[in-house]
Amino acid sequence: MQVLLSEQFPGVPTEKIADLIGQLRDPLARRLRTVVLVAESRQHLTGYAIIMHAPDLDFCFLDFIASTPGEAGRGIGGALYERVRDECRLLSARGLFFECLPDDPEQVSKPEYLRQNAKRLRFYER
Repeated sequence: MQVLLSEQFPGVPTEKIADLIGQLRDPLARRLRTVVLVAESRQHLTGYAIIMHAPDLDFCFLDFIASTPGEAGRGIGGALYERVRDECRLLSARGLFFECLPDDPEQVSKPEYLRQNAKRLRFYER
């Protein structure tokens, strides 16, 4: 999952990716419980979602959601997102929050990110 995370989100610092294991081992070190949802086919990772749950404030933050290269457009991301929403309901979260980078060329410092940002925004708009 860490490899996929670094491939799908090249701007994420390697320290944050490496720290994922620590977040799972000590879920409340940052007052946020890390929840990982995994999609797999024949025991191969096809996608994942990482949710940060703040139990004291009753909200969830969708940190990352992605499908493996070549799996985009097959419904894996949509299925994971629905599962994320279900998990938030089970946790009695008052809201689900996330960040999505802009698709405006004036606001994107690296042109290679522009296409991926636009795809992500379309995903959430649906």
